[in-house]
Parts: sequence; C-alpha cells; structure tokens
Amino acid sequence: MSEDMVKYYRNRAREYEQIYEWRDPDRQQEQARLGEELKQAFKGCNVLDIGCGTGYWTERVSETAERITGIDINEAVLKIARSKTYGCPTEFRAMDGYSMEFPPDTFTGALTSFWLSHVHREDMDGWIEHMHSVLAPGARVFIVDNTYIEGVGGRLVTKEGDPNTYKLRTLNDGSQHLIVKNYFTAEELVELFSRHTDGVTLGNVFHGRCFWWISYLLKK
Repeated sequence: MSEDMVKYYRNRAREYEQIYEWRDPDRQQEQARLGEELKQAFKGCNVLDIGCGTGYWTERVSETAERITGIDINEAVLKIARSKTYGCPTEFRAMDGYSMEFPPDTFTGALTSFWLSHVHREDMDGWIEHMHSVLAPGARVFIVDNTYIEGVGGRLVTKEGDPNTYKLRTLNDGSQHLIVKNYFTAEELVELFSRHTDGVTLGNVFHGRCFWWISYLLKK
C-alpha cells in the first residue's frame, strides 16, 4: 500500500465509521443486508479479515465465526479495533495485505471490506492469488466495496494512460488526499475472479446503489 494511502487512513481513523451513519435509506438498507449476509457466509469459519480497519465489520462477522484474525497496516485503526468486544476469539495484527505472513491453507474464510478498490488494476491478479494462497480449499471469500455515486466520496480523478481512477478526498481537519479508488460492474467482477477460481457467475454478485459484493467458495 502506498505511503499516501497509509497516511490517509491513519488520519481518517477517528472519523472513519461516520460513513455508516449516513441517513440515506438505500445505504442503510444495503448495510443491513450486508451485515446479515456476512454473518451467514462466515458461520463457523476461521476468518482472515484483510484491511480490517476499526473492526466495524469484524464485529458483525464475530457473531457467527469460530475465530477471526484481523490485519491492517495502520496501528491507528487497530487501536480502535482492539478496544471493541467481539462474539468469538479475535486478534489483530499490524500487517501489510500485500505480503501476508501466514502458512498456506491457514484460513477457511477471507473478508476484504473496501480494500479492492484501493488496489491498482495492474496488481489485482497478483493480490488475489496471494490472498487465495493462505486459504484452505473450499474457503469462503467475501469481498465488498463501494459503487460509484456521482458527488459522493470526493471528486473523481483520471490520469491519461492510467487504467485506475482516483478520488480527491477532504478529511475533517481540512487535509486533502488523492487516493486510488477503482469501481467495477458486476460483469467485471465475474471476469476478474473467474481468472482465479471456477464457478463464479453473476449469481455470486450483488451490485446495489451504494455497495457491491461478491461471495464464492475457493476451488484450488
């Protein structure tokens, strides 16, 4: 992860969860549905939560998971995550999601929430393979992120010759940060993940107004 991205999330740590309090009815409905689907997807699993942040979604998953290991590169958000109470044994480690230090086949589930959009497109295939390498055959993978809504989350920025898109975001302290933020259609998600496991179809994808997610079982 770039130094700019690390700095952005370190500075944003205390205000991050404010986004889940927006009163937009579509957002609240999709968030509620997401929480229920996460609990169902990871029931009884040993879950790796990649880019766990402040542990907001970790809390939901912990209601049904067997155990959770949350990783994030930022100690600022991990400090908040560690202050919470979870429904299953949960630990947090400071670790880069691009170079995870776990033996093969360690986990039976993997969650990445609002992470994939920050991965450069040229790095996505390598990152997915790296994630899969620490998962057991048949593991549940659940990846969720934002859909593009004009005017929400900062100004969209493109660069000539660059396949990635970016957002210019302003934090409560007035500081501005240009971060990579890629968006996907349902068809693009199927095409991307089909390159790494069998059986991924449009039936594995939810693509709403505010969020998308894809859920599948890993076949090695």
